[in-house]
Amino acid sequence: MFSQTDSTNVSFVAYWSLGDLYEYKVSKIQQQTKEGKLVKDRKSEYTALFEVIDSTATSYTISWKYENDLGNNYNIPQELLEKFEKYKFTEVKYKTSETGEFLEILNWKEISNVMSSMIDEIVNVLGKDNEDIKNKLATSMQAFKNLYSTQQGVEQLVIKELQYFHFPMGYEFNTNETLIYKDQLPNMFGGNPIKADGKVYFESVEADDDFCVFKQELDLDPKDSLELLKSVLKKLGITDDKFEEALKTSKFEIKDRNTYEYYYYPGLPHRIETERISLIDINNEKGSRVDKTIIELQYQEE
Repeated sequence: MFSQTDSTNVSFVAYWSLGDLYEYKVSKIQQQTKEGKLVKDRKSEYTALFEVIDSTATSYTISWKYENDLGNNYNIPQELLEKFEKYKFTEVKYKTSETGEFLEILNWKEISNVMSSMIDEIVNVLGKDNEDIKNKLATSMQAFKNLYSTQQGVEQLVIKELQYFHFPMGYEFNTNETLIYKDQLPNMFGGNPIKADGKVYFESVEADDDFCVFKQELDLDPKDSLELLKSVLKKLGITDDKFEEALKTSKFEIKDRNTYEYYYYPGLPHRIETERISLIDINNEKGSRVDKTIIELQYQEE
């Protein structure tokens, strides 16, 4: 039986076996405000099964199967949901290293084909009696189809929760020190990624239970954020005499505040709560967005 008696250093290594099966509840909340008014407040919840379907000396193959919330995600009326029964579940098969680090999706092409077919059916069913609505739906859904057409796009859309799930795997941390690191975030205005400053620190370690709680925080690099604001203001055509004043009053921030409650043996999360807060105030256009994800292990009643 593995046990880590030194709580100063914690190693996150997968000790999984073929056939291991765990159930997780995933809750997602998205809120958006514009000029101080709530314009979006969406909540969804699903159950996912994490199963080890292959194990070798150098890797694991995992099945992550979950139920699609088609009604919420694609605004499909309740009375039409039965037409999409075959798209009710998505199974992601992916590979990790022997320590549990996420490596790649194995069946991304299969997922891509299924999702492309589903989007086509949504357009045809919802736009069946109105050609104008059908054309608008096809246009609005094209961006999703484009994303699902590449491996990178599929990974971006279907495995965000898995990125959190595997975040610490393969790493050893000194629990008495704060780990400082550099990261990059996608640029929502287009162009190069934006630099970000990250840190990881531990709140508690319970060595007898191989359990710990740690925090991950991420903030945009102030210099990169400033350069981005300058670029956006120039694109908006702000003239020289108003540029400095507009720059002083503008703000663009992204903050991640994530909490991980983790069994570092056998390498499974008990609970993960992530929150990304995005604030934008450019040329008196104000808005904010909060994205929250909660992943919770479901225990079997004895």
